[in-house]
Amino acid sequence: MARPQDPDPQPGQKKEPRATLRRWMKRVPEQSPELQLKQAQDVLSWAMRKRGADSPFAVKAMNEVANQLARQARSTEEAVLRWQIVDALRTNLGPEDEATLNAEWKLATCLTSLDRPEDADPLLTHVVAGKALALGNDDPETLAARAWSATVAKKLGRLQEARLQQEQVVAGYELQGLAESDEGILAALNLASTLTALHDLDGASRLLRHVLDLRSRTLGSDDPRTLDVLEALASVSFMNKNVPEATVMARSLVEKRARILGDDAEETIKSRAFLASIEAHGDSA
Repeated sequence: MARPQDPDPQPGQKKEPRATLRRWMKRVPEQSPELQLKQAQDVLSWAMRKRGADSPFAVKAMNEVANQLARQARSTEEAVLRWQIVDALRTNLGPEDEATLNAEWKLATCLTSLDRPEDADPLLTHVVAGKALALGNDDPETLAARAWSATVAKKLGRLQEARLQQEQVVAGYELQGLAESDEGILAALNLASTLTALHDLDGASRLLRHVLDLRSRTLGSDDPRTLDVLEALASVSFMNKNVPEATVMARSLVEKRARILGDDAEETIKSRAFLASIEAHGDSA
């Protein structure tokens, strides 16, 4: 899913001093992640001391530290900073400003990665409403935010709500002529997963066949992403009691993964075990 843009506070702030965030960002890229984080934290400390915690420069520096923490997968610390960024932007720019919405979106994705969907949910609801008002319901940015909101609804067990949102996302990408884009295909796969959870196996199967055809044409039948869809479709067919079709697909999956990855690859071993479970069910039927 697309990540939101970095929050960019109001233009027109004072000229930055010599030890600026901009100049720091141009320093040699071969520095270690720990050193880059330390330097970003030093800039943030200076900005908060000289300009105040809610100043535009401090918010920018705070965002850079949060990005550095994200690169190191230190999500708990990242979330604390992103809450502060959101609070500052709400105060400085207002809750409906684009920068505030983008900051809320980044915070929500961080909270989702921390398995805190209940905290991400109201943020994403607000982001979707704000993006829809500013850009329209079918704008790609609104669709991406709605896709995140649907993911959170699904995590919270609200499957029907997730389905409705994902159907809106899929329809929106089709309307924009983006159904075959990476985002459009991901939206279809997410909807297929939700339909499977809701036991609408025929609906899930239709979507997966469509995506399998698209990926076979655009990526090739042996591409790992195509094989992942083939595996999902075989699983849905098996769940839908179509054992002969599931068997054919699972055998094809084993053959292709063994040829491409090798007999001892983890994916090949898992595919072989999946085929064995299907064949065992067929023998006992």
